[in-house]
Amino acid sequence: MEKLNFSHNLIPPDLPDGPIVDLGCGDGVNTRLLATHTKRDLICVDHRQGAIEATREKLRGFKSTFLLNDVCQLGIKNDSCALVYASRIFSHVDNKKILLQEAMRILKNNGYLIIVDYEKCLNFFKKSKFKFSHFKSAGKTVVITLKKGF
Repeated sequence: MEKLNFSHNLIPPDLPDGPIVDLGCGDGVNTRLLATHTKRDLICVDHRQGAIEATREKLRGFKSTFLLNDVCQLGIKNDSCALVYASRIFSHVDNKKILLQEAMRILKNNGYLIIVDYEKCLNFFKKSKFKFSHFKSAGKTVVITLKKGF
């Protein structure tokens, strides 16, 4: 999967105040792009210590918090975040509803959840009652956006 272009098409310009959460931060490449593009505090979450360490290394100089947690049990305060970003994890999570509930729980009103994953993930959203928008990116990648309170 190619790196995504962090343009206005991916990160909404009307984010409320608050930090950005990167669920499944992995090697930190996308996390660094988020930090550079938004100039916001970041909360980096992954269940692997190696991923947290790789991301910590890439975010030197940025205000960041690192959580070694499951993405379905975040331990982040309700209604506290502007954006939750999840790249290439949605298709790997067994209980997608819990992931979505947890992400929406921590978002502020008018905050966004952005899921970047394989095109097959669209089937879940098409069958759900969630209101979302999407666009196709490189290859078989899709970007799905949900807005809290929308």
